[in-house]
Amino acid sequence: MTAFKLLDLSKVPVPDVISSPDFETTYQELKDILIGLKEEYRDVLALESDPLAKALQVFAYREILLEAKINDATRANMLATATANDLDAIGARYNVERLVIQEANVIAVPPVAQVLEQDNSYRRRIQMAFDGLNTAGSDDAYVFHALSASGEVLDVDASSPSPCHMVVTVLGRNGNGIPDNNVLVDVRRYFGLSDDGSQVLETASKVRPLGDKVSVVAAQVVEYPVEAVLTILPGPSGEVIQQAAEDAVWAYVRDRHKLGYDVTQSGLYAALHQAGVHSVELITPTADLKMNNVQAAYCSGVQVTIGGVDV
Repeated sequence: MTAFKLLDLSKVPVPDVISSPDFETTYQELKDILIGLKEEYRDVLALESDPLAKALQVFAYREILLEAKINDATRANMLATATANDLDAIGARYNVERLVIQEANVIAVPPVAQVLEQDNSYRRRIQMAFDGLNTAGSDDAYVFHALSASGEVLDVDASSPSPCHMVVTVLGRNGNGIPDNNVLVDVRRYFGLSDDGSQVLETASKVRPLGDKVSVVAAQVVEYPVEAVLTILPGPSGEVIQQAAEDAVWAYVRDRHKLGYDVTQSGLYAALHQAGVHSVELITPTADLKMNNVQAAYCSGVQVTIGGVDV
């Protein structure tokens, strides 16, 4: 896990400005307003089939739609909830552009579509934008600039084993996470280094402070399989339960595929214990996988089988 601590945006409370539209409440409020203007309307509005009541229902529905649009516009302007082009607009405020992971190739057969950085990765870099306003002096700034060097970079750790020496550890986005040489070259060039990192380029780097020696290295990847046997309850389909457990495990291990993130047995048990599961026997891994800041765990495969039905 990288040394800096970013605010967990998923835990930011929903702003008070976002309302919870309710048709019945809005409709009743409109009726109360009209009755307040003229008491005789009470009996008329008691008849749901009356044209005046129908008109108020239309007004209430339109107000609900308007509130929903306001809620959507509010979320689109918040870093925690903005997506797609709305997130790009927020990134533009901080001069942080969405990275291109794969360029489009229209003449290829079949044509290759452009692949852009996903929202979560882009949102993280926007959140770190202030760390990139200056040279890469702090750990956070080194991480921000390394993440911005290439769309193939999934995670970064920056540490200083000795004064004026920074080691930037790069976890790749593809495969098991060990970055290929091209990714390391992109990061090294971003910091004004030669392709092999052994020399400083004559062109001054805009992000590497003068006097800092920067080493860009590949992350260490620890591969592991997940194998488990489930005992299920009578009734539910075994195939459905098995698929749900496998999907949950994949979601968990992909989320833990970052530098310094441990893979725990308790996390795997929680993922495996889906609705309809009576008990779980976790065969591998046999213990928690503890990662340091330059290591990332990578799941090489998930095998979940149904061992029997509890009776």
